[in-house]
Amino acid sequence: MIAFSATLACQYDTAFSPFPAAQFGHGLAWLSASGFDAAELCINDYEGVEVAAICEALGRAGLGCTTIATGQARKRDGLTLLSADKSVVRRTQARLFEHIDAAAQLGSHVTIGSLRATDLPLDKGQYMSELAAALFPCVEYARRNGVVLILEALNRYEVCQLHSAQEMMDYLAFSDAPENVGVLWDLFHASIEDADYAQAIATLGPRLRHVHLADSNRGFPGYGHLPLEEVYTALRLAGYQGAVSLECLCRPSAQTVIDGAGELVARLRRL
Repeated sequence: MIAFSATLACQYDTAFSPFPAAQFGHGLAWLSASGFDAAELCINDYEGVEVAAICEALGRAGLGCTTIATGQARKRDGLTLLSADKSVVRRTQARLFEHIDAAAQLGSHVTIGSLRATDLPLDKGQYMSELAAALFPCVEYARRNGVVLILEALNRYEVCQLHSAQEMMDYLAFSDAPENVGVLWDLFHASIEDADYAQAIATLGPRLRHVHLADSNRGFPGYGHLPLEEVYTALRLAGYQGAVSLECLCRPSAQTVIDGAGELVARLRRL
């Protein structure tokens, strides 16, 4: 069964949540009332963040947690797994260890997207080698704690390598990634990098562990030109058993996202 979640900010505001972090409780109530199964939590660090309290709040709302979104630390703290400054890499690894600890409590995945962005001039082989080396201790720590790391396929305008479904599979094969490493496939990025959605889903196979919903303009589904129902049907027919998570910009407005989410979830469940 495919689960539904959506991004919520629980520490610092994010453009992907229709509620600011200060209204986290309102966001949980919205998810519950709109028919979602879980939240996707945007967490930068754990200063002032009580994971046990978040678990309790989710439980009271009847919600789970699908993944911890970690990308805020790229802009806020300059973290990345790919840096010439190895102290930056070590700090990024340490942050990911904290996310893995939190995910073990929440029963969630940990997303690695923007934390693999780099300004280094790396070709594909160099990029994969550097990323595999930097990720290795995180992968092992996650494995020991029963946590899945999901690497997000990002478009060419945001990272220099690993954009498409096939390229993500190339990396997993190159790094001999264990089963606790999967792929996050985002429809906005895929609209740039994957010409055939059904083929991309087939290519990822069981390594596909999470899907982000957004339209071609990264706005709320229905305000661009992506065939959302076709993609969802392809996921269902492929036997996908992970979550689809609303991670879109609040376009045309936050109220549009808030008001339209329930109908979107209900429509997809009927397919």
